[in-house]
Amino acid sequence: MDVGSIVEPPTDALDEFPEGGYGWAVVASCFLANFVTFGIANIWGIFSQAFATSILEGKATTIQLMTVGSLINVCLNIFSPISVVLVRFGLRFNYLLGGTLMSLGVILAGFSTEVWHIFLTQSLLYGFGASFLYMSSSSAIPQWFSKRRATAMGISTAGTGLGGLAISPMANALIHKYGIAWAYRIIGFFCLGVCILGAALIKDRLPSSYRKNLPIKSPIQLSMFKIKNFNIWLVGSVVGLMGYLAPVFYFPKYAADIGIGTTDASNLLSILLAMSAVSRIVLGFVADRIGRLNMYIITLFLSSIFSFCIWPFAKSYTILLVFCILWGWTSGQYYALAAPITASVVGMEKLSSGLSIAYICSSISAMGTPISAAIQQATPNNGYLGIQMFDGAVYACGAFICLYLKYRLTNSLFKKF
Repeated sequence: MDVGSIVEPPTDALDEFPEGGYGWAVVASCFLANFVTFGIANIWGIFSQAFATSILEGKATTIQLMTVGSLINVCLNIFSPISVVLVRFGLRFNYLLGGTLMSLGVILAGFSTEVWHIFLTQSLLYGFGASFLYMSSSSAIPQWFSKRRATAMGISTAGTGLGGLAISPMANALIHKYGIAWAYRIIGFFCLGVCILGAALIKDRLPSSYRKNLPIKSPIQLSMFKIKNFNIWLVGSVVGLMGYLAPVFYFPKYAADIGIGTTDASNLLSILLAMSAVSRIVLGFVADRIGRLNMYIITLFLSSIFSFCIWPFAKSYTILLVFCILWGWTSGQYYALAAPITASVVGMEKLSSGLSIAYICSSISAMGTPISAAIQQATPNNGYLGIQMFDGAVYACGAFICLYLKYRLTNSLFKKF
């Protein structure tokens, strides 16, 4: 299936009615998809800490547990092109299929007694299902919006952080009251319920006759790698994004090690993810005025500074709260700015292939978490200074690479781009 046909549908295939309308129900559906998909994926640190201190104590290393969370994101991105083949069956089919597989992965993870059980359920099965839901939400909004597409996408992607805000304290409370197994089962059925609601709201604007006649072909065009600026963008974005997951996954463990209780740690993680959600809307609005790549470079540099200068000194609840607010505000802007920056680098006619490649390559950044775990293992007394310096360094490197890209594109360091 040609992803470009879905991401940028032709006007003659669309119904004749004003932009928006039922599209806002589709936005709500995509919000719910991001709410559960990334809400559950981003709180792996809570389950990781619970496993490390109970069922898997002495049976799994920190590197293994951190890799579980990373592989969720790898599978989510790697398997996304597969869901394109089933797009002829409609968005609702893909949405329900993905939601069912995700929920099954979460529920089955509750029966885990060995680390490889979690790899099969929460990493592989959940990530595979999430890729269908992710593709559905990515391809739905462009069918319904043109002029207000950025606004619609911003509202939709806000669900990624707000999902963590809601599910993080819920997971922590369930683990304490019912244990890990039942916490997983309850969250799994909650996920299924949300996905059923989202599937009821989502709707194709492209007629089924048009979808069924689309040719099946790979969305990946290897000729894209001949575009030097695109290659630089891939490297810069992957390196910069490598610093995002480690603090999110390590947060509950780090909080426990400095004497903060699990409830307070869960609340802090919720604040971090909430700040990330709100900032994607606010900074996305600002980015339209100062330049998308400019905004991405600024947030990369700020995330680096916060990792270097605040996180190492966050030994109390108050300072850690400051870090959550500041770092959470700047750290996850890739997810809001990747599409418009890619479009600016390769052009709208090559956007679908460029985004497919960018999303697949972004899965490499998930390896930042096991790398961080290996660094901590090599640090005296298993301290966090190595992780903190690594996190700041990859953000800074990503910023400098993107700054070089901007200079190549504009011959200036100060122009809007």
